[in-house]
Amino acid sequence: MSDADDAFIRQSFDLIDGLDGLSDPLDVQKTIFDLVARCGFSYFAITRLPQPSERIGPNLLLSVWPEGWLAHYDRVGHYRYDPVVRHCFRTTEPFSWNEAPLDPDTAPQARRVMEEAREHGMGAGYCVPIHDAHGFQGGISLAGERVEMTPRVRRAVHLLGLYAWSAAARTTARRRKPGGRLLSARERDVLSCAAQGRTQEETADFLGVSVETVSTYLRNARTKIGTRNTTHTVIEALRLREITL
Repeated sequence: MSDADDAFIRQSFDLIDGLDGLSDPLDVQKTIFDLVARCGFSYFAITRLPQPSERIGPNLLLSVWPEGWLAHYDRVGHYRYDPVVRHCFRTTEPFSWNEAPLDPDTAPQARRVMEEAREHGMGAGYCVPIHDAHGFQGGISLAGERVEMTPRVRRAVHLLGLYAWSAAARTTARRRKPGGRLLSARERDVLSCAAQGRTQEETADFLGVSVETVSTYLRNARTKIGTRNTTHTVIEALRLREITL
């Protein structure tokens, strides 16, 4: 095992030990992303797997996904044909995206999904399926232009994915009210500020956070709702009664 592999595995166990101490989903997201980026991953998503007729956006727990990809993915209905999603329903074992078999009946659409993912900077990926005791299904999907992992690092990422799922489910559940709201309290705050015409800088000053944090909350809100820009997100959030004027 190389020194780099050894370091990554140690850091993975350190991260796993630290996840229980995190209560903010953004902290979970950043902590995970900072580590997996060392394997060449530029993006990742932790999501429930909805029914084929549903959109994946509202089912995302955490996401660092390419700008515009989710809105496009939901708009054209890629979820129904995505070979990675289909394979998640068939296996409990982690797999590289190129290991997901193509269904002959949907192969042309499946190839389109993967080709367009590549155009968005996701030429390779790795997925950890989630199946709990209640039959609930989800997945952790990581992607980048090129990804290189030894078998030992793959196993470390597999283990990390299982703990990341638990941390994402725990921290996002804490942000949801009994009424089943989609957005976190802070995501609603920044959207409310946007609806009032505040800039990101003014919102950051008003909420006492950094502009980068405001941008992250806006991006997460867009991802969850499946919209392309802040204006569209505000409109949809009002329609869904996530925020009010």
